[in-house]
Amino acid sequence: MTHICDHVLIAFIVLIVVVTTVSLAIVLNREPDGVRTQPNILVVIADDLGYNDVGYQGPGDIKTPYIDHLARSSIVLERHYTQPMCSPSRAAMFTGRYPFRYGMSGSRAIYYGSRYGLDLSEYLLPQALKEAKYKTYLLGKWHLGFADWLMTPTRRGFDYFYGTYGGSTTYRTHQSYEGPRAGDGYDLFEDNSTHNGTTVSYTHQVVDDPAPGTFSELLFTEKAVKIITGAQGDVEPFFLVVSYQNPHAPITPMANDVAQNEDIDNENRRKMAGMITSLDYGVGRITSALETTHQLNETIIIFLSDNGGHLMMPSGESLGSSNLPFRGAKCTLYEGGVRTPAFIKIPQFTPVTMNSSVKYNGLFHISDWFPTILKLAQLEPGLKGKQLDGVDHSETFRKLLGGTARHQVKKPRDHVVLDIDPVFNQAAIVQEKYKLIVGKGAIMSFDQVYPLISDESIENDPEIVKNASHYQVSPSIYQEMMDYTQIQVNYSKNPQKCLSLDCMTDALSLFDLSWDFGESNNLTWRFTAEAKELYKTLKSYSNSTFPMVEPQFFEDHNKDAKTEDNVWTPWLLNSTVVKSRK
Repeated sequence: MTHICDHVLIAFIVLIVVVTTVSLAIVLNREPDGVRTQPNILVVIADDLGYNDVGYQGPGDIKTPYIDHLARSSIVLERHYTQPMCSPSRAAMFTGRYPFRYGMSGSRAIYYGSRYGLDLSEYLLPQALKEAKYKTYLLGKWHLGFADWLMTPTRRGFDYFYGTYGGSTTYRTHQSYEGPRAGDGYDLFEDNSTHNGTTVSYTHQVVDDPAPGTFSELLFTEKAVKIITGAQGDVEPFFLVVSYQNPHAPITPMANDVAQNEDIDNENRRKMAGMITSLDYGVGRITSALETTHQLNETIIIFLSDNGGHLMMPSGESLGSSNLPFRGAKCTLYEGGVRTPAFIKIPQFTPVTMNSSVKYNGLFHISDWFPTILKLAQLEPGLKGKQLDGVDHSETFRKLLGGTARHQVKKPRDHVVLDIDPVFNQAAIVQEKYKLIVGKGAIMSFDQVYPLISDESIENDPEIVKNASHYQVSPSIYQEMMDYTQIQVNYSKNPQKCLSLDCMTDALSLFDLSWDFGESNNLTWRFTAEAKELYKTLKSYSNSTFPMVEPQFFEDHNKDAKTEDNVWTPWLLNSTVVKSRK
């Protein structure tokens, strides 16, 4: 009888433990095995990182072991497209919409003193996740406007912000760096939003550098680690965006990071490598924090660059980035300007035994992150009456990680509109292997040209075709391309303005990206029907192009904007909001 009572007691205790465990799992939004039902979401955004600036792309000279390690257990997006410049790319990601729909298209950023920002009527990704009880954080670069407090991150869906309102600051002194108002003031802040029922209160403070001269990557990484550590065991999942400055100009790396790249002969390239080593180190520390706190298997990790690598400043200063094997750079509509490194690690889809990346060669636009992230968070994407341009890829990712061959997986996108820019008179669209550029493609900035690929060389060297089909090149061809690279500067301060493709037809270029990754062979004359069809599709989108919010791009940077005590803070109250079209 005693033994029976003992067994009953033990069974009862086990039952209590099981019930408690299950209850605790429910409270923590986890299944009994400890996996979250709604994952944490970590997004790491690099700034101006070139396609050939990370190790896992290969062949290359810059080592990024921590980024590569993540990529090996991720889906690598081989055709990840962005906008050609910082602000429009970030706008597309957070809205799920093409920037030309709300006046933010073009190869231009929001400079200090600009009165405009991301349209306040747009519904943003952090807002959607916040409404779903996610804790939302932004660390680093905002760059979507801050003339009015309503434009700042904690008014746009983030609970917490630590970083820079503007797009370019010095790494150690945190002063505005680029544009007409460069050097006008300090830009490093910490903001909070607190909710009490229907009441929302905000706090804002200038960050006093804890150690004067501290490199910004270290500040943002340290803050990310603290947030991750503090989130261990939280009921609510987090949405954490770490928007690094690296490797955006000014190229001022830490000495020890340059020393780790001493095998690179070219000085500019070696300095760029130092900036990227710092970025890689930050990714490593954040990943380590997730592992240490046992949250790695509960966290979706997304890594991307906001646009292609920047090759040269208007002054002629070389920046040392590389977008090989593609033509073009930041600010251009060539592949080097809009095709960037990107991957996604999805623990709930990823086999435990996975030790190499899965390559996905379907079209993916930066606006696709909006619906894809929401679906992965088990939420339904919706824009409250506005047109969503982003496409959900979550089911495609699930199938790829489940072992379905990529040629058997239906690709959600058949085309991507890269831009319709009414200020610089250029537009571009990609559909499967064809790409049409209307206009010159590189009116504002710098064009990295490879005069190596031609119809004749393709016929005589099948190795080019073999490698091009995978968007890779052999080491010998890679070196030839490096040797023959040209930099062409075409910087226009007085562009014609139009809202129609009709005034962009001074140049029409059709490229076959399945082999011409250098975009050096205009096939418009040979494939006229294909060019016309792509032009027709692009034209249908141009009907929804919205006028630029600030058309005086080069001249009007609000010389009345004031900085209090040499610190950049919002200077307008109740500013006029320009409404976008649906």
